[in-house]
Amino acid sequence: MARTPEQVEADNVLTAAIEQAMRAHFDDGDDPGLLMDYTVIAARGGIDDDGDRWSSTVTLTRDNNVPSHIQIGLLDTRLSFLRATLRPADDD
Repeated sequence: MARTPEQVEADNVLTAAIEQAMRAHFDDGDDPGLLMDYTVIAARGGIDDDGDRWSSTVTLTRDNNVPSHIQIGLLDTRLSFLRATLRPADDD
């Protein structure tokens, strides 16, 4: 499905923001390589008129064109890392 001009511009801004954040947080002076793919998961939430909480999530990918198998690989790699950081250290 073709993207609208507004979607193209938003994707370009998102890509630039990810590049900037990566440089700011991870720049160690080495060649950072090229940003090839990304998957951003965002959540929104609020409270409706009845006082009930609601939430929704969306997934944004680079140019809305990252194949599912690559998204799964990105997410699975990061989940494995996060799970490892939650495990208590062995006392051995």
